Amino acid sequence: MLLFCQALQPSEICWLRWCDLNSTVNTLLIVRNRSLSLRRPPQSVVNQQPLCPAEIEILQELVQLSKTDWILESERQQRLSDRSLHYIVQLSGEKAGLPMPIHPYRLRRSGLYYRAVLLQSTHLSLHECCLLWNYYATPSAMPASFQLEYQAINRKREQTFLLAFDQIKAFAGVSSDENVIDYLLGAYLLFPRLPEISGNYWLTPSYWRLKTLPKTFRTTRQHFYSCYQQVHNSE
Repeated sequence: MLLFCQALQPSEICWLRWCDLNSTVNTLLIVRNRSLSLRRPPQSVVNQQPLCPAEIEILQELVQLSKTDWILESERQQRLSDRSLHYIVQLSGEKAGLPMPIHPYRLRRSGLYYRAVLLQSTHLSLHECCLLWNYYATPSAMPASFQLEYQAINRKREQTFLLAFDQIKAFAGVSSDENVIDYLLGAYLLFPRLPEISGNYWLTPSYWRLKTLPKTFRTTRQHFYSCYQQVHNSE
């Protein structure tokens, strides 16, 4: 869930500690591009990122079971290794019956494409994004016809594109502009009904578990006890 929602790399999620979680405001401190030797490597990107309801609920349950300072801990009560994470994600994909091998970077990339969709709040067209990208990224002069099309773009929409570009770059900790534009433009191919997605749409509703996962033993027990009380009171 964290790999997708927060678009984390394996090393980033494996180095998360419980002190990175702020349960008061439901945010997670993400240090992008963590190295294996330093807690906060030089020139790293540090973000305070909001959590969706599904992440909050899972982390609240997980912290009750945790015996270490690591959010993802191994059976030996140590930090989960990148290799173990790859294996767990691969098994999850097989159990889900997916027709392709799944690894953490698939979840990260799909999460970044999804995040790029959410940043397109003013519903810029694919043509406008390509035109603005060529205008800012191409060192040579644009043809006269492209210049006219660029001048016809509303300046607020241009600022929206630049803001979305900077936000996805800062969110992901990606240094290459070519990789950033890949997510912004790829969102149109993966989400053909992009204009219909609301700008304030978030990942999951608060009742996500009732529709996606079977009831836990605790929930079943509470439901049984509630039914028992109703029957007992009626008698």
